[in-house]
Amino acid sequence: MARGYDLDSRPAHQQRRGHLKQDDDWIRAVIKRLPMGYFATRWDDQPFVHPMTYIYAEDRHCIYMHGSTVGRRRANTARHEKMCFCASEMGQLLPSNQALHFSVQYRSVMAFGTIRHVEDEAEKKTALYGLIDKYFSPMKLNEDYSPIRPEDLDMTTVFALDISSWSGKENWKDRTGMDDRGWPELDEKWFRDDAFDY
Repeated sequence: MARGYDLDSRPAHQQRRGHLKQDDDWIRAVIKRLPMGYFATRWDDQPFVHPMTYIYAEDRHCIYMHGSTVGRRRANTARHEKMCFCASEMGQLLPSNQALHFSVQYRSVMAFGTIRHVEDEAEKKTALYGLIDKYFSPMKLNEDYSPIRPEDLDMTTVFALDISSWSGKENWKDRTGMDDRGWPELDEKWFRDDAFDY
């Protein structure tokens, strides 16, 4: 185990590298902007990761997503109410002349909380219209698409992750560390945007 990282006393959302930590305003801005999130659930001792579209509702401090009324996500969340969420974005690859220092630009948000299946019709509609607005703006309700019907709601589970803690992290430096003990400097070709095909 890494020196100075006590799993018994460290909260789940506390980061090991504090200089990369971001504040709540940064987290809100990033979580609202990123297009895809990953939700971790479990079935007893078997973990699952679900890539999903989502929306962050600031007024309720929760994350909404939707899915079918049957399936793995619904079953897992009915059995275990704890859930973890992650959203991230990747920037440029950061090469180095020392194996230890190869890196990448990234931003990420982690959230922990309790999942619930939304039963209130008004909250379900708010969440579903919010998802449509996030991903399909500038389409307009009652102009470009029909309102949500009762039978639509009957076929849909709206999940709400009520956030108990979260954290944000950013490493967006232009260059990473280099070996200064005699190894040759990297050629500038390795720092071009198109240097690597991944």
